Formats: sequence, structure tokens, C-alpha cells
Amino acid sequence: MKKVCALLLIALLAAPLLAQVETDARSLVLKNVSVIEMTGAPPKNGLTVVVKGNRIAAVGGAGKVRAPKNAQVIDAGGKYLIPGLWDMHVHLFNNVAGSGTNNKDIYFPLFIANGVTGVRDMFTDADDIKLVREWQAEIEAGRLIGPRIAPGSAIVDGVPTFLPNLLGVATPDEARAAVRKLKADGAGFIKIYWNLKPEVYRAIADEAKKLGIDFAGHVPFSMSAGEVSDAGQKSIEHLTGILESCSSKEEELRIAKMSPAALAEELWKTNDEKKCRELFRRFAKNRTWHTPTAVLHRANLLSEEDYIKKDERLRYIAPDDRQDWVKRANQPRKLALQTRQLRFEKMLSTIHTMFRTGVPLLAGTDVGNPFVIAGFSLHDELEMFVQAGLSPMEALKTATVSPAEYLGRLKDFGTVEKGKIADLVLLEANPLEEIGNTRKIAAVIVNGKYLPKADLQKMLAGVETSLNRQ
Repeated sequence: MKKVCALLLIALLAAPLLAQVETDARSLVLKNVSVIEMTGAPPKNGLTVVVKGNRIAAVGGAGKVRAPKNAQVIDAGGKYLIPGLWDMHVHLFNNVAGSGTNNKDIYFPLFIANGVTGVRDMFTDADDIKLVREWQAEIEAGRLIGPRIAPGSAIVDGVPTFLPNLLGVATPDEARAAVRKLKADGAGFIKIYWNLKPEVYRAIADEAKKLGIDFAGHVPFSMSAGEVSDAGQKSIEHLTGILESCSSKEEELRIAKMSPAALAEELWKTNDEKKCRELFRRFAKNRTWHTPTAVLHRANLLSEEDYIKKDERLRYIAPDDRQDWVKRANQPRKLALQTRQLRFEKMLSTIHTMFRTGVPLLAGTDVGNPFVIAGFSLHDELEMFVQAGLSPMEALKTATVSPAEYLGRLKDFGTVEKGKIADLVLLEANPLEEIGNTRKIAAVIVNGKYLPKADLQKMLAGVETSLNRQ
């Protein structure tokens, strides 16, 4: 009953915003705005941007671009316009806990209020895909405010599966049948997982190629990161398989019988920089994308004192989840904080080396997991990329141009140019000077509709109120 009331409350609070989307069919004009096109060019100041429907109709100097009659005109002097951001690793559905559950009413407002206008979902079963299609139709029609969604598939794993409710396949024939079924169900890509055997994995790869569908996900325990790259896996998540594939004792440790903690310790001790660089060159050659989800790696450093009690964004997390996070943060750690800090810095160094070697990166957070907050954590991820050594422009590309390229949608997204879909973020300050300025959001334009800061704050307030009433 509490959950029903909470969802009803969110709907009521969002009603004024939905009404605005449905009735405001005028063109939108941003004048005097500084545009960061994300083409590599520096910001262009004093421009006029015209949006008609859900597309950018014109971008140019004030004397060259005319405002359409009856347009909604916004003076954006001193502000910066960037493409809408993408979080390329989220979990909109709670499929591990049980099918038929989703987080739309909480996550959608948090994403949009943070300028995240697109997401890639990493566990989307057949029923979820139908729901995603319904949501996207509602968004396109202006009856729902939410991000664009690139759906995946049910997670395909070996037998036994690593987590509950995954799709376990034990033989190559079962694997091929699973790929055919998932493709028929509308999967955007095949998500693979840890317990797959090499011959079963290769059957998935072969069948996916025959059917023209991408496959992405984890590096199975039984394989190396280089092998899955050579097999054509489009993206590797969380830097899985990197430590194993960079170890000077890779083959020995792959079959070693030891606890996960002991194995991890040995992998760190036997890390071979030369082997790592060879692996990264292989990724670059194969164009294997990586979604590091650095915010997850940072979780090893968190404690109740330095994070849980100080992060005001926890107001957007359900009280039960907050309590669970506190317990996790207070669990005894086997490694000293200094060691964990050194390993986090090594992870950042790995991201930097991969990027400089030509490995394409995507910004993703793994929303749905502890210590990750929808929308907000994407800005954390961008800051960590800069901390790793990327420039602010390079970091921004991982959440704008790169997702559009990865998804094959460069004609629609990724840059601020004429003809692109108008999913945009208006910032109070220049993110190329300080990447943290991506948090200073003055307005979000989603599917051509202008949502000023006041409306975004209402969306956030609606989430906070509903969660605290549960």
C-alpha cells in the first residue's frame, strides 16, 4: 500500500510538468548561448539555437538565425549548451530480485534532473523490452518525461548461473537457441556473464554475428579479456578480466583453487605492465569498448563516516537501501585503507593508459547497485575520468559522442548540430574549464521540451517526498 501511495504521489507532483510537455508545441529559441558542440571545437559564444519539434533546426550567430514566430525564447547569456548525457550501464529493472519490477518512477526524474537523457539497460528481459517500447512511445508523444533507453537482453550465463534469474545455458546448442530467442524477443544486444564456458561463449558469439546482433558484458572467468575482444565482444564492463589477463601467472591462476580474496591478491602482485599494454593495443585494434564504472571501484574506499553521513544525495535513496549501504560500508575490510587507495589509483591509471592507447571508453555507473545514485553518479564518473588523466572534453565525449557512436546513432545524438535530436543540457558554467560544472544545470531540454531548473527541482523533490513516505 505504501508503495502505491508513493507512486501516486510522484504522479501528482509530476502532473504540471506533463501538462507543460503536452500543451507547449511552440518552437524553442536559446539566444546568446555558448555552444559546446562536442565536435572538438572550443565553445562558440553568442549563438542562437532553434529547436522545432524534437530536432535542432538551426545553430548560428544572432544575425544569421531568425526566431520563428510565437517561439518560446530563452535568454541563455552566460550559459553553456552541451548534448544530453548518457549513462551506458544502468539497471532499470530489479530482475535479479524478481521479474516484473522496475524503477521508472524514481530513476526517470533523477536521470532527467541530472541531464542524463539516455541510458543503456544491462538486464532487459522480454517483458521489460515491451515495457521499454511503451515508455519510449509515451516519451515521444510528450506524455512522459524520461530518458531514451537502449535495451539489452536477459543476462546469458553458464550453469549454474552466477546470480539468480539469469538465463543459464550449458551447451553450444542451448547458447545458439538462446541468442535466437532473445533476438526474436527484441533484445538490443546479448548480455553475457561470468560462468560461461569457452565453447558456449563462442557459440553465442558466432550466432550473434550470424543474426547481426551485438553481444557485450563481462569477461567469463574461463576466458581472457583478449579472447573475448578477438571474438568480437562489443563492450567489456567494469574492467572485468583485466587483472587476470595482465597477470604474469595468468594461466596458473586461472585454474588455481583459492578464495576470491586470495586470488585477487595474487593477481595484483603479478600484474605485468608490458602484458597490459599489449592487451590494450589489442582492444584498440579490435575497437573493443570499455565501460569502467569507476564509481563501483570507489566503493571499496567508502565508510559510513566519510560517505554515508555526508552525502546529501542519499535523500534520493529509499530508507531501507540507505540502511543496507550503512551496513556494507561498516563491514570489516581485509585490506588496509592505504592498500585500497593504492589499488583505486592503479585502476585510474589503467583507465588513463587504456585511453591513451586508443581504447574507446563509455561513461557508465551500474545504477541499481549500492553506492550508485541514478543521475548524480554519472557526474562522479566524469570527474573520475578527469582524475585519471582525461581532459574535461575527453571525459565529456564518453557520455555524449561516444555513446552515439557505440549505438550507431551519430546522426541523431552526441553533438549540438542542426538536424540532431534536441536532447540538451544548459549549464551555468563551462564544463571544459572544470568538469564538475556539469552538475550546475540551468535547464534540460528533452525531446525538444524545455525544463527549467525550477521544474527539475520539483522532480527531485517529488522523488525525495515519495521515498521518505514509504
